[in-house]
Amino acid sequence: MANDRRARHTRRSALRLGARAAVVATAGAVSLLAGCRGTNFLSTRDEVRLGRDVSRQVEAEARVDTDSADARRVQRIAQRVLAHAEMRPGIPYSVKLLDRKEINAISLPGGPIYVFRGLLDMVGDDDDALAGVIAHEVAHVNARHVAEMISQQLAANIGIIVLLRGRTAHDIATLAQDLLSLSFSREDEYEADRRGLSYAHRAGFDPAGLLRLFQKLDAMERGAGQPAFLRTHPLSRSRIERAQRIIELQQFPYGR
Repeated sequence: MANDRRARHTRRSALRLGARAAVVATAGAVSLLAGCRGTNFLSTRDEVRLGRDVSRQVEAEARVDTDSADARRVQRIAQRVLAHAEMRPGIPYSVKLLDRKEINAISLPGGPIYVFRGLLDMVGDDDDALAGVIAHEVAHVNARHVAEMISQQLAANIGIIVLLRGRTAHDIATLAQDLLSLSFSREDEYEADRRGLSYAHRAGFDPAGLLRLFQKLDAMERGAGQPAFLRTHPLSRSRIERAQRIIELQQFPYGR
């Protein structure tokens, strides 16, 4: 039942994303259509433009902490992870601490990543767990998961894309809300775990930190209720077991 609800939420989110992205991205409609590769209609340039616009909206609604010890800690760990991840050409990666109380972290198309204050507080002083979260979000960017979800809907609405021109603040604000609540598929989560565990390991962190985070999140879901991170990043027994197996077998082929 829970999986069915998540699937319905994912489909609804993807439909809204497609409609909003059709408006937000149409200023670059020609390059968007030319950037079609398989199921991904968004070129890297379109992806960066979309992420930049949405990140401005996100930061207009919540303060970004840039000068505290917590912010410096996030930056220090993020830089280590990024130094050992595959870097997509043309992507301006950024990792920021967002003053929101939800237990969550998000990645936007084109490189912006946000760690929420609530998640940082829950992680505590476990740098390995924090590195696991950041590496996981970097993996979503590198695998272009959000761009692919948007593109699946754009593929069915090419006529709308071509006809629409311009973008409004309302469109961007609504798209930002959709991206904040977007639920990744199980396959997306499996892939982001595989990549992210490698990035964290290659950066010198204990990849089991991600498992410790899973345990905390699972305990919270059984007790106080589902954290926002689990609504956007569904956790299952299969996902936990796959991550454990990767660590046990030392399968870390991604990154540098």
